[in-house]
Amino acid sequence: MRKAGLAAAGLVGLLFQPRCFLCGAVLWSPRALCPECLAELPRWEGPRCVVCGRGVEEGTDLCRDCAVEGRPYSAARALGPYQGGLRRVIQGLKYEGERALARPLGLLLTELFSSLQPAWEVGLVTCVPADPARLRVRGYHAAELLARRVAREAGLPFRRLLAKPRPTPPQVGRPRRERLVALKGAFRARRPGQGESVLLVDDVITTGATVSEAARTLRAAGFGDVYVIACAQAGGDDGY
Repeated sequence: MRKAGLAAAGLVGLLFQPRCFLCGAVLWSPRALCPECLAELPRWEGPRCVVCGRGVEEGTDLCRDCAVEGRPYSAARALGPYQGGLRRVIQGLKYEGERALARPLGLLLTELFSSLQPAWEVGLVTCVPADPARLRVRGYHAAELLARRVAREAGLPFRRLLAKPRPTPPQVGRPRRERLVALKGAFRARRPGQGESVLLVDDVITTGATVSEAARTLRAAGFGDVYVIACAQAGGDDGY
């Protein structure tokens, strides 16, 4: 009976062979992307602002905005632009129920985080909280899946430090100033901090209004430095 069960399991594996989400190539291990597509995901290159992560000229540490304007977070980085295969993978994770894509994206985020140490010393990993209405529809939160993967790979605790008690209007296409106004007070801390530094994970950064408000809420609750990582930056290489 046991041999028959193993044979049946093998047959199911052959009938439902996993395929790469992007190119459709057959995969011989339980992964969501083939090595070729994973390697071809767009990445940022060249010098970056040490605070917001936007592109700067060679030999320059700060972008123009960060030179004159403070940020509520200590530093932010994204893997690459919200374009091509990276955009497609993020969309699959967020909107199409492809939860398995959180693993390769989470591993890439972990590599990015590791490359920034020891400058980025954190004690906790958290995520930008889910909009309650969207969470009910989707049944899961992409940013939390990513944050949990990063925490697991980095050997750090994951904690839900933030909540979003009220829904906010869609932010797509709205300028940064309008986003800041709409998101003001949108988050609350679930508990007070004791000076712990935090790694804040999100899927996409557009204007930076969301991560800024999340970082501001954490700092006001008593947490220490807040560092931000995301899979992509939307809107081109024009700052957070």
